[in-house]
Amino acid sequence: MQKQLLRVQADRWHGTEGGGWAQGYRAGNMVFLQGQTGLTLDGDLVAPYDAAGQARMALENIRTLLELAGGSLDDVVKIVVYVTEYAYRKDVYPVIGEFFPRTKPCSTGLVVKGLALPELVMEIDAYAVIDD
Repeated sequence: MQKQLLRVQADRWHGTEGGGWAQGYRAGNMVFLQGQTGLTLDGDLVAPYDAAGQARMALENIRTLLELAGGSLDDVVKIVVYVTEYAYRKDVYPVIGEFFPRTKPCSTGLVVKGLALPELVMEIDAYAVIDD
């Protein structure tokens, strides 16, 4: 099975140039994406401490990465949503609903102690199946 690396830019957060962490992989018709947060795909922080704003950025990133893989948000079958406070769920899930207006993907929600940066308050993992 052939793998396609999905990456918009080198990973500035881990100090690597010309490489770094994969933002995703397409393996056959499956797509596995790196957890997306309030960071742009270029690594700029947006909406610090704002769960809804970060959810919007995360889902825009997911859309972009799926397009690189030849798919769309309609191909997402599962998401895992992490929030650093239970109260952020009420801010995040309406935004997810905007991006998935028809059939919603399977979803797992977790409350975690923290994420990679203190300003980040939510993260979304996404998995997709793209029909050939």
